[in-house]
Amino acid sequence: MKLDLFAPATVRKTPRPHQIEALGQLRQSLGKGNKRVVLQLPTGAGKTFVASQIVTGARDKGNRVCFTVPAISLVDQTVDAFEAEGIHRLGVIQANHVRTDASQPVQIASVQSLARRDRPKADIVVVDECHLQFKAIREWMRSEPDTVFIGLSATPWARGMADDWQDLVRPVSMQDLIDAKFLSPFRVFAPSHPDLSSVSTVAGDYHEGQLGEVMGESRLVADVVDTWLQRADYRAISADLSRCQDSNSYET
Repeated sequence: MKLDLFAPATVRKTPRPHQIEALGQLRQSLGKGNKRVVLQLPTGAGKTFVASQIVTGARDKGNRVCFTVPAISLVDQTVDAFEAEGIHRLGVIQANHVRTDASQPVQIASVQSLARRDRPKADIVVVDECHLQFKAIREWMRSEPDTVFIGLSATPWARGMADDWQDLVRPVSMQDLIDAKFLSPFRVFAPSHPDLSSVSTVAGDYHEGQLGEVMGESRLVADVVDTWLQRADYRAISADLSRCQDSNSYET
């Protein structure tokens, strides 16, 4: 057996209880005959790892899988995450990516490239950030009613999603993860409230440019600074001053 001394060492992760529950509830929904299922997982729940388990399960049954990502920057990140979990027969659909190989049973595709190319053959399509509702994905779903689509999202509340998706699986909440100590507890301080009445919506979300203008108002930005100074009891400034004094003490 040839040993590759430069191959990265990989340690397979052990699914956490909420991830096992997520996969179980997803199987139950698919078992009822649903072919368009959204799996809601809070940020920090391990969405990409759960996706790798979905892909592994599909491949164990001989199914071809396409995993779509909404941004080019996520392509290589997903390749690395899947390979770390033992998924190696991968192809990539994104520009002239070095991993382009249509013969592979698992394809990782950027939505932007899917809109310009022939769709890969897939029995199951896993759609990351499905609430973004890309036109290329919606057209794919509507043209292939027998293909299973699994959507992943922390915020599956965009207007119109019910037109394409049949079921929503919500196995765990953010509070559940905090209580289980998988996420850190947090507090929110909001001294001022932005006026969003003039901000329009696009596909169920606030218009990014208009929202940026409102949230960048000097009053809101100033409140962020004032609130930090008040709540932090000037600890950050004291630490900075101490570092400066220590540095100056060594000057000649």
